[in-house]
Amino acid sequence: MERHVKNQLIERLSETHAAIQEVIEGVDLERCAHADTGWRIKDILGHIATWDREVAKALRAFMAGKEYVIPNIGEDETEFNLLAAERMREWTAEQILTEWEQAREDFKAALEDIPADRFPGDLVFPWGGERGSIAHMVEYMIEHDEEHMGEIVRALQTPEAE
Repeated sequence: MERHVKNQLIERLSETHAAIQEVIEGVDLERCAHADTGWRIKDILGHIATWDREVAKALRAFMAGKEYVIPNIGEDETEFNLLAAERMREWTAEQILTEWEQAREDFKAALEDIPADRFPGDLVFPWGGERGSIAHMVEYMIEHDEEHMGEIVRALQTPEAE
């Protein structure tokens, strides 16, 4: 049963990733997606990749019998998100896309590596202050993808400022 749940989650991670790929196909990734922050579409993709990497670290720590929380994250991940976006700010669209693809593959591989008998798992989430099942954490990340895909879609439906 747990194997089935794990496979479903991996498939959903692939599906949300593919849905975002479809949305951004042929789109200028430099296009502004958040007028208030100045984040471009490629910044959102980098943000998703960053979190895929952090969740993969938490999964690998779980497998090693340890816990992983992002160092110095505090109670609000806003500063972490801004610093991560700033670190990737000058990356090319191609570099961001490569990282986005690879981070998702690494996330799925970390999930795949967890044996069925350990899959229900109880772990601390990498953003700290929350723990729960592996499935719950992965569901959260799927929702994270869907939320950001919605932001990209809305940005693409809004005429660009001249």
